[in-house]
Amino acid sequence: MVERVIIDTDPGVDDLAAIYLALASPELRVEALTTVYGNIEVETATHNALSLLELAGRTDIPVYRGASKPLIRQPYFAKHIHGNNGFGGVEAPSPTVSEAKEFAAMEIVRRCNEAPNEITILALGPVTNVALALSIDPSLAEKVKRIIVMGGAVRVAGNYSPVASFNLASDPEAARVMYESGAPIVQVGLDVCTKVRISQENLERIRVTNTRPGAFLLEAAEFRRKAYIAAKQSSETETGVYFNDVPAVAYALWPELFEVQSAFVSIETAGERTAGQTVVEFTGQWGHSEHNTSILMDVDGESVAKRFAERISTLETQYVGPYK
Repeated sequence: MVERVIIDTDPGVDDLAAIYLALASPELRVEALTTVYGNIEVETATHNALSLLELAGRTDIPVYRGASKPLIRQPYFAKHIHGNNGFGGVEAPSPTVSEAKEFAAMEIVRRCNEAPNEITILALGPVTNVALALSIDPSLAEKVKRIIVMGGAVRVAGNYSPVASFNLASDPEAARVMYESGAPIVQVGLDVCTKVRISQENLERIRVTNTRPGAFLLEAAEFRRKAYIAAKQSSETETGVYFNDVPAVAYALWPELFEVQSAFVSIETAGERTAGQTVVEFTGQWGHSEHNTSILMDVDGESVAKRFAERISTLETQYVGPYK
């Protein structure tokens, strides 16, 4: 059965990789992209969403612009990881279609109401659009099939602070709205994202097919790879790259590759240094016996990486020439 999805995104090199995985997978039907600030400003994110669809020959998929900032905080961008344009400085072709006119949150509400329990939201960036949609229509929590959110950290350190992941720390209040909404949530946190390394062998599988989407992804990924080495202050040469959003799409495709544990998750909003932390209760001893989240705790990272490379290589027929 094909799963209908809306991808809420802030492209972003890893968003680019995840969206291309979704587009290359017949198990998923991408019905819309909704954009949000995060890795870059929402204006750039929207342009990037249109451009990546252009490269993949999927301009039939509408793009809806969303939130430009968190609910109550100031935005923080990750240009040191994704470059000023979100794609590592690599220039994508100008899109030939324009963004749709509706606001992202309103479009999420409309589509989920028209197809109750049929649409999955893949939240790959800060969850401000999702929180706004749930605030506009709280019954959305009962109408969305599930929300697969890339964010959180249970057993590993955060990538925004020692305890919080970037996407949830970008808008902790929005994350709290989402987790407390009653919607079915799957948390794809750094616990599994850090275990899915796309090796040079798998990158080469993409390279030899010489498609426009694959060539563009590989060039953009080089900036991200070097940025991670610099951030770790390491002199070692990395033998692959990590696309943190890819496991979120991979779970929708191949849940058998993941270890899942249910728990109650709350989001810290008041801490000066802990805002955005996913506070997890597995046992219920702290008063929350009803679990609200399915947490991905482990993954067969090698299988995900191999299947990712295989799918990306089929995204377009053989293309000879520059990706532009």
